[in-house]
Amino acid sequence: MLKKIRSRKIFKTAVVIAIFVFLIILNPLGFFNGIRGAVFGAVYPFQKIFSVSAEKIHSFGSSISSIGKYKQENESLIRENLRLRAETANLKDVAKENDELRKQLEILPKEKFDMISSNIIGRDLHKESNYFVIDKGSKDGIKEGMPAIVNEGILIGKIEEVFYTHSKVLLVTSPNSNINAVTLETGSIGVVSGKYGLGMILDMVLQTDYLKIGDDVITSEISQNIPRGLLIGKIKEVYPSGGYLFQQAVISSPVDFSKMRFVFVIRNEK
Repeated sequence: MLKKIRSRKIFKTAVVIAIFVFLIILNPLGFFNGIRGAVFGAVYPFQKIFSVSAEKIHSFGSSISSIGKYKQENESLIRENLRLRAETANLKDVAKENDELRKQLEILPKEKFDMISSNIIGRDLHKESNYFVIDKGSKDGIKEGMPAIVNEGILIGKIEEVFYTHSKVLLVTSPNSNINAVTLETGSIGVVSGKYGLGMILDMVLQTDYLKIGDDVITSEISQNIPRGLLIGKIKEVYPSGGYLFQQAVISSPVDFSKMRFVFVIRNEK
């Protein structure tokens, strides 16, 4: 019984308070201006605290969101920068290659030979059969035995195998290579062969011939499919016959085979 009476009292009190609060909020005819001012004055500090806290929470959330956005933008900029750097490097490489090709075309003996330029697409400079693979083949008129040159007619090898779209160039530094040669100043005749990719040897030179250090060694007219006058290299050292029938000389090439990027194949003499 007592519980019911208390419940009724609490309910009545709550209803009265709710009506009173409702009247204060509506404030009919301005009767409750004083009370409204007092209530709002008491609540204002707490409202300000809640408002500032909400602002800080919103600002913090915005900062977190901005950090994520800036991170994505930064990653995008890094990727774009790398792409541009790669494109710039590629353009510089192409420009350098075109410049080298242009310079070579200017000094090649074009008036003497029908030549075709080719890119080196593969190489083996460390085994006994030193060779390049070029991007020209039978479809371009390439045949076995044709000489490959650079710069002002410097012989670097000859075509050993021909396929439809590419060919194999056996280098003069290969022991499997044999080129008939003659020294420019003294006219000594011999055969140039490679020495395990490390250089070249002028061999089969009669001991009665004179070999001079610094003399140019060029192709002779008896080299099959190879015209006379292509530079092979210079005499670096001379090995006397020592009682043998022939003497030898070490030949150094003026080109760096490891840095070559393209060659010219002589198809015919004009």
